[in-house]
Amino acid sequence: MAIFGGPDAPEMAMSAEAERASLDRNVLLVDFRTPPTTGSWQVEEADAAGAAAHRALRQAAFVEAQGLFAGTDLDATDDDPRAVTLVARGTSGAVLGGVRLAPADPGGPDVGWWTGSRLVVTPDAPRGLGAALVTAACARAEQAGVLRFDATVQQRYAGLFGRLGWQPTGTAEIGGRPHTTMTWPIGRIAALAAATKQPLGDLLGGFHLGGAGYVGDDGAPVPGTDVIAACDAILPSMVERDPGWAGWCGVLVNVNDLSAMGAAPLGLLDAVGARDASFAARVLAGLREASRAWGVPVLGGHTQLGVPASLSVT
Repeated sequence: MAIFGGPDAPEMAMSAEAERASLDRNVLLVDFRTPPTTGSWQVEEADAAGAAAHRALRQAAFVEAQGLFAGTDLDATDDDPRAVTLVARGTSGAVLGGVRLAPADPGGPDVGWWTGSRLVVTPDAPRGLGAALVTAACARAEQAGVLRFDATVQQRYAGLFGRLGWQPTGTAEIGGRPHTTMTWPIGRIAALAAATKQPLGDLLGGFHLGGAGYVGDDGAPVPGTDVIAACDAILPSMVERDPGWAGWCGVLVNVNDLSAMGAAPLGLLDAVGARDASFAARVLAGLREASRAWGVPVLGGHTQLGVPASLSVT
């Protein structure tokens, strides 16, 4: 045998001992004697026929076989035009399984919180197909730019999801059967947090944050008083995506931070940047609703038009 050689290269032949030593050193070796294996399925975004086949599998599994739903498992998510169905097709083109993902609130705005559901495979599906569909759904969710991706899975399958990297968040009961609520850690969010937080130690060197004895970063005590101050900025991309929800969250994150410091909210200030008055009104509408919900008055702030979207609340 000749490494990278063929029938017309006898000059490259070597002794068995030399060949074995060469194999040990050769990190690029490919064994061409073993034919490459081909996958027995392919995961793709479903067309109309694929979505119909997925619904048929759901009906057979969740309604007829398991009795989790009475009559049908169809719900509002099936009518949501933003919902995505992924299916696995075998070599013959038949649908062997599928999974659905969509915004968590079918009737509400897309705030970046999505859920996966209705994972199903045929009884004779190839081993590993379910895991492949779950992995594909996670990749598709991250491709859509979601901020959170959750699922409620039957307890007997929680181990599978855990091995794939999902994290349990609680328990639930559907159709009289125990389920586990789980979340997929969005890697880019963790990476962003690590990348942006890591430099803070050096950047804040020389400051005496919160005064002597201060511990924490959710809010800062105002020296000589019993007042806690908190300030948070909302990601500009979130303000652009859903200005009303961003306004609501500007209040929410500050109220949460005050609570973490053992404080109660007294009032807030806001700084809003917007391309025009119409866009600013949408941000302020969300902020106004949240201030009413938590009983925190807006005391003042700053508004700038003709600039990229931004929001900071104190």
